[in-house]
Amino acid sequence: MTLNEWRLLDINYESVYRNLALEEALITSQEQVGATPKIRIWSNPPAVIVGRFQDIHLEADTALCMRNKIAIARRFTGGGTVYHDQGNLNVTLVTCEPTIDLQAIQRYNIAVIKETLLRMGVKRVVVESNSILVDGKKISGASLGVKRNLVLWHASLLVSTSLLTVTQVLAPSRKQYTTNRVRSRWQPVTNLQTELCRPVETSEVKEQMLNAVQDLFDTELKRSELSPSEVRTLIRLHDSKYATTEWNNEGILR
Repeated sequence: MTLNEWRLLDINYESVYRNLALEEALITSQEQVGATPKIRIWSNPPAVIVGRFQDIHLEADTALCMRNKIAIARRFTGGGTVYHDQGNLNVTLVTCEPTIDLQAIQRYNIAVIKETLLRMGVKRVVVESNSILVDGKKISGASLGVKRNLVLWHASLLVSTSLLTVTQVLAPSRKQYTTNRVRSRWQPVTNLQTELCRPVETSEVKEQMLNAVQDLFDTELKRSELSPSEVRTLIRLHDSKYATTEWNNEGILR
C-alpha cells in the first residue's frame, strides 16, 4: 500500500465479545510497528458496552438486560457506558502516531463524525470533548486506547436506535453514587433518524462516513482482510479475556 492508502476492514461479527476482541487485536498484533492506518465500521447485537474502569452495576440495569437478552461487555478503552444495537454505527480508526497528543488525535478523529452528520443534513452539531451533541442532546461518544506508538480511536453514532431503550438500559448511570470507579456523565440522547425526521439506514450513514474519512485525511481506502497475526491475537483475546465473566463483570485481567 502507498502512504495515502488505508486498510478498510469491513469485518463484523454477530458476537459482541468477538467484536470487542478484534478492537484490541488491531493494535496489539505483533506486526503493528509502522502499521498502515486502518478503519473499521461495524455494529453490535443489542449490548451494553462498559468502559474499562467502570462498575457495570452502577452504569446499567443488569436485570433489564438479562430479561431482554441484552449482552453486557467491557471494552479495553476508558470512558463511559454506551448502548449498541444494529441501529447504532461504530467507527474505529487505528493510526501510527510519532507523537502522542491525545487531545489533537481526539479533535481530528471526531471531525469524521461531525462531517458525516453535516453531510447527512444535520445542523447545530457541537463537539464537546469526546462527545457530539445536536441541540444539547448526545448523538455520539468516543474513546481511545494507546499501545506503543499506535492509537485506536473508536466512536459510536446513534442512527435509529430506540431512545427509550437507551434511557431505560442506562438508567442507573443517572444516579449519584460514591465509588472509586469511573462514572458515566449522563446526557439526554437523540439519534440521526429523529433529527432528520425520516427513516435512516446505517448503510447510508456508512457510505457518507467513508467518504468523509477519505476527504478529511486525503486518503484512499483499500479493502483488506485480517492478517494471520491479527487473527491469532483476536482468538487469544476473545478466549482469555472478552468471553470471560471475570473481565466483563469486574475488569479482571487474566
